Amino acid sequence: MGSRRERRLRRARRVRIGLSLGAALTLVGGAVAIAALLGPPENASAGTDTARRHRTATTITTTLPPTTTRPAVNAAYPPPPPEAGTGRRIIYCNSCQRVWLMEDDTYAFTSYLVSGRRYTPSPGTYSVFRKVENGYSKKDPSLRLPWFVGFTYGSTTDIGFHGIPLRPSGAPIQSDEQLGRPLSAGCVRQQQFTAKVLYDWAPIGTTVIVTA
Repeated sequence: MGSRRERRLRRARRVRIGLSLGAALTLVGGAVAIAALLGPPENASAGTDTARRHRTATTITTTLPPTTTRPAVNAAYPPPPPEAGTGRRIIYCNSCQRVWLMEDDTYAFTSYLVSGRRYTPSPGTYSVFRKVENGYSKKDPSLRLPWFVGFTYGSTTDIGFHGIPLRPSGAPIQSDEQLGRPLSAGCVRQQQFTAKVLYDWAPIGTTVIVTA
C-alpha cells in the first residue's frame, strides 16, 4: 500500500513540474512574439534613423552636380591692354584699333576690331553721356551714324562709338573688312551689328577706358 501511494505522489509531482515548464515556455514564446510585433527598442530605432539620415546625407552630397564657374578670361578674344581699369567698362585700344566690352575686371563679353583715329581721343577714363539710335555727322549731315554712343568731346562735335557711317543710299563709306585700320575723323567706327551690341550693352554712365 505504502509503495503504491508513493508511486502516485511521484507521478503527480512529475505532472505538476511538466505543467509548470509548459506554462513557462508559453510565457517566453508570447513575450518573444510581442517583442517582434512591437519592433526594436526606442534607442535602437533612434540609432537606425541616425544611420539612415547619415546615409541619405552622404548620397545627396555625392550626387550633387559639380560646381561650375565662369573662366576668369574669355579665351575667344585677345586679352585687353594691362592696367585698363576695373569693373564693367568699355576698353578702346587706340594703337590696336580694338574694343572690349568687359563684364567685370577680367571677363570680356565681346571684343572686335574698329576704325578710329590715331591719338584721338587722348588716353584716359571717360563715361557714356549720350546715346542716339540714328545720329548724323555734323561735318556732313548727309551721313548717318547708326547707334551713336558718345563718351567725350572733340573740337567741334561729340566723339563716340557708332556704326560705319551710311550714305543717303544706305551704302557704308568703308567696308567691314577695313575695320582695324584708323580711317575715322575722330569717332570709333564699328560694324553695324557690333554697334548695336554696344549700344544695348552700355547704359548712360558706363565707364570708357581709352588706352594708347
